[in-house]
Amino acid sequence: MLYSVDAPPTRPRCERCGEAFIDSCPSCGHVLENTFVSRVYFTNGTPVSPPKRPDYCQSCGKPLPWMNKEVRQVEASGLWKLLHPKVTEIAQPRFEAGHYADAVEAVFKELNSAVKILFRKETGEELDGVPLMRRAFTPSKPVLILDDLTTESGRNIQQGYMDLFAGSMAGIRNPKAHENVIISAERAAHHLTLASLLFAKLEERR
Repeated sequence: MLYSVDAPPTRPRCERCGEAFIDSCPSCGHVLENTFVSRVYFTNGTPVSPPKRPDYCQSCGKPLPWMNKEVRQVEASGLWKLLHPKVTEIAQPRFEAGHYADAVEAVFKELNSAVKILFRKETGEELDGVPLMRRAFTPSKPVLILDDLTTESGRNIQQGYMDLFAGSMAGIRNPKAHENVIISAERAAHHLTLASLLFAKLEERR
């Protein structure tokens, strides 16, 4: 835990998580007190929240203790062994370097590329993102068939996965590609698990 210079802790450890409070980087000793304060700042009379807790030391660049803990939790879960090999190949180096949003963005860009190549091979057309996913997996004359479309269950699966593929482009890939999005290690793991499912389902196409 990082404590504020405005309100130094009265106990050595946080009452919520049990972690020791720190005021400097454990790796290089750089003082962190100016990066996180509890005061409310005002700009043109409008209250502004204080800066968020930093994830990395501004001096040496190494992850601070709470970041290491998140990474350790994900690694201890055995996540990388469970994910699709392509997801692990692309995401793990970025994730372990602390670039969680970049890991997710790179994986979903690869997923988009994989579908785009298959779609172009079958149709000669060039689409991207949500329009690509809806056209490629539409239950009515799909280019990429994911289940037995002669059955209601198969059509429901085709529809559901079309929505998942399209939704992952609209709700995950696009925001990260267009904005400076910051996410936690845990949320990155959630997104990578979804990407893994979609890569696996794409490989199972008929």
